[in-house]
Amino acid sequence: MSRRAPALLALLLFFTATAAHAGRPRYADPNGYGPYAVGHTLLDTTDPARGDRALRSEVWYPADPGNAEGEPTFYDFQFFNLGLVSPIAIEDAPITETYWLPLIVFSHGNCGTSWQSTPMMETLASHGFVVVSPAHTGNTVNDCIGTGNADPFAVAANNRPADVSFLIDTMIARSFDPSDFFFARVHPYRVGVTGHSFGGYTALAMAAGVDRPDLGIEVAPDPRVRAIAPIAPASGVFDDADLAGIEIPMFLLSASEDTTTPVIPNTTRPWDLVPARPSYRADILGADHNHFASICDISQALADFGVPEAQIARLVPGFFETCGPGAFPIAEARRIQGFYVTAFFKRHLYADDRYDAFLQPDYATASEPGVDFSRKDAPQ
Repeated sequence: MSRRAPALLALLLFFTATAAHAGRPRYADPNGYGPYAVGHTLLDTTDPARGDRALRSEVWYPADPGNAEGEPTFYDFQFFNLGLVSPIAIEDAPITETYWLPLIVFSHGNCGTSWQSTPMMETLASHGFVVVSPAHTGNTVNDCIGTGNADPFAVAANNRPADVSFLIDTMIARSFDPSDFFFARVHPYRVGVTGHSFGGYTALAMAAGVDRPDLGIEVAPDPRVRAIAPIAPASGVFDDADLAGIEIPMFLLSASEDTTTPVIPNTTRPWDLVPARPSYRADILGADHNHFASICDISQALADFGVPEAQIARLVPGFFETCGPGAFPIAEARRIQGFYVTAFFKRHLYADDRYDAFLQPDYATASEPGVDFSRKDAPQ
């Protein structure tokens, strides 16, 4: 018997023991919340392999509607006691009794926050995903603006994919611990990564790796990741060979008016060079870079606190372009983002081909006139 055989046998027995409790994937229109209630909790971890690097993460997870009790989640800005109260997430709600849920890790933008895209995280959890979003230590808003101790670019570019792999390790280990809250809830072979801007780089790096010693960036791909959804990705660091190595399903989501990570070349290069099939691309016509984050909600909280609009514009990049008069409606951008990312991961992590109907150019032409949608399939 090989050295791997006992581990494989134990894994088989483990899956068999819980198979009777594994729920059949629930189908729901991805254009809105799914059939589950949403729980939320905070996860504080340290990575001993990297000098006890500390990471605080948000975790969203499905809860059964009849058992979702507790207080609404408060996303804390960590200054002036300001924050956002979730319209759907319940703090520390009991987790669903459905087992073996796919895991999605979300990576925030440069100098961002772990709760920057909470509507999408909550939507994904309501459709049956466990979602983890780390605050990338050294590259958060507090590091960049609060303490001024932000990591150099190359350090952050190396740390971010390592953070994601560490959290995949952590959540899978918790899923195999009978005493843990997430016991048997995270499927070890159904893992996806998404992220915005610098987080889009992170999502690509999990599949492509990065071989740029000239920039001081060396990242190995994580073979456990089975699908990626980079959003307005900062893809310039990848050379052609890196991108040509991506072999898992990819969904690129971008905004036509993005001046931070412009569609050309940040979306067009991965779209042209990544050989994975199927691959999908959706450009939201009229939206900009920050339509994929919760900056309008953050700005409104600051306004309610009495911060003048001019100061909000200095504190919140892209405020007028995203939230000002005449801007693309933030609610519509939020809906489109949640719709497509949910449909993509339901198709490729749940392997539910019913969602393929939403990932077609004909569907976008008929139902999403504000989206320029493309798809690449393997030759017949």
